[in-house]
Amino acid sequence: MPEYAPLYPSLPYIYKDYEKISIYAKGNPEIMKTLLPAEFEIAGDVFEVFVLQNHDIEGLDNYAEGGLIIPCRYKGQKGAVMAFEYVDSDDALCAGREIGGYPKKLGEIKFVKEGTRIIGELKRKGKQIINVSLDKKEKEIEIPVLFPRPQVKRMPGVETNATDLNLVIQNEFYEVITKEEWLGEAALEWEESDQDPLSLLGPIEVLGGKYVRGGFTLDHGKVIDRLPLTEVAHLAIK
Repeated sequence: MPEYAPLYPSLPYIYKDYEKISIYAKGNPEIMKTLLPAEFEIAGDVFEVFVLQNHDIEGLDNYAEGGLIIPCRYKGQKGAVMAFEYVDSDDALCAGREIGGYPKKLGEIKFVKEGTRIIGELKRKGKQIINVSLDKKEKEIEIPVLFPRPQVKRMPGVETNATDLNLVIQNEFYEVITKEEWLGEAALEWEESDQDPLSLLGPIEVLGGKYVRGGFTLDHGKVIDRLPLTEVAHLAIK
C-alpha cells in the first residue's frame, strides 16, 4: 500500500551480496520459551543472535538488520523462530511484516568489519539491544540447525481487539550461495529494555560465532496452519 505508489515490489527479492555474523549462546530453556509465540514449544537451549549488512539487493533498498532466533517445535515439526528482528529501512520493515510475518521493528544498526574482527551494534529508542563481536579463530562449534523457519503472522483487528489474521507460515530461501565463511571467538552483551526484552535471556554462555558472506533469493512461503482468531496481547508501556 498504497496501490498507486507501493512501498515495496512483489516477491521474489534477490539478495546478491550480504555479510552476517551469528553468535551462538546457551540459555535457560524456561526463559527462552517465554519469548516464543504461545503456539510454539521450545526445542533446544542454544539460540542465535545475528547482525547482518546487505550490500546488493534486487527488489529492496540495501538495509542492515539484526535479531534473535530461538529453536522451536510446532506440532512435532522442529525449526526455529525469528523471535525479534530489527531493520533500518521502511520497505524492509513492511515487506517482512506484511508478507512474511516477521516481527520487525526499526532500529539503528552498525556492522563494522576491520580485517578479521567484526562488530555489530543494534540500538532502539536509546537502548543498546544487541552488542556483538566476532574474531576469526580456529574453533570447533556445534552449530544448531535453525531451519526451517516457522513464523506466526498475526494481525490485530479493525473492529475489535481480536485478530483479523492468525496464521502459522514458513518462509523459503532459494538459490543460497556462500562466498566466504569462518568461525571464531564471540562476545555478546545487551541492555535491558521493557519494549525489547532480549536481555531476559542473560546470563548466558557464549559458545562462539560464525561469519558468512553470501546471497540467496527470498520468494513466497506457505501457510502451515490457520489459527483461530484470538484476542491480541498488548504491551503495557512503562
